[in-house]
Amino acid sequence: MTSQEKTQRIQLIFNFSPELYQTLNKLSQQIQAENAEVLIKAIALLEIATEAKQKGKHLQIVDENQNLEADSIDLANIIAHQVEKPLVISKINLDSQPDTELERKLREIKFKQELRKDWILFIARDIVIFSTLILFFLIITGYSLLTLLRAC
Repeated sequence: MTSQEKTQRIQLIFNFSPELYQTLNKLSQQIQAENAEVLIKAIALLEIATEAKQKGKHLQIVDENQNLEADSIDLANIIAHQVEKPLVISKINLDSQPDTELERKLREIKFKQELRKDWILFIARDIVIFSTLILFFLIITGYSLLTLLRAC
């Protein structure tokens, strides 16, 4: 995995039920972390539980006296049935319609800026300098003609 792949991020939009959002905020306060970190830790915990289940092992919750309170099968059921439709996740397509529209407008603005710059250069170089050179040659020609007429 390259360093670019490690730093590449995929942006997600989460739509939480009010109950799940309250739970998320409560957990973030309890562990003194951002909501994103809470979700990352929750995913890591679910990954551990899933891997343990695939290996025929169980993740268990025990109290301070080592009494079994729940194992990973119960945890999965608890998580799945906590609320109806607890979370809807949708991946943001970074080339979505609004982004594409913004990029198109940005290209248009850049094009217009280049066009203005070209017009300014045209006016400065071709009109002002050309006119100045013509005026300079007319003055030189007039001066030469005047000196020739005085000599006669």
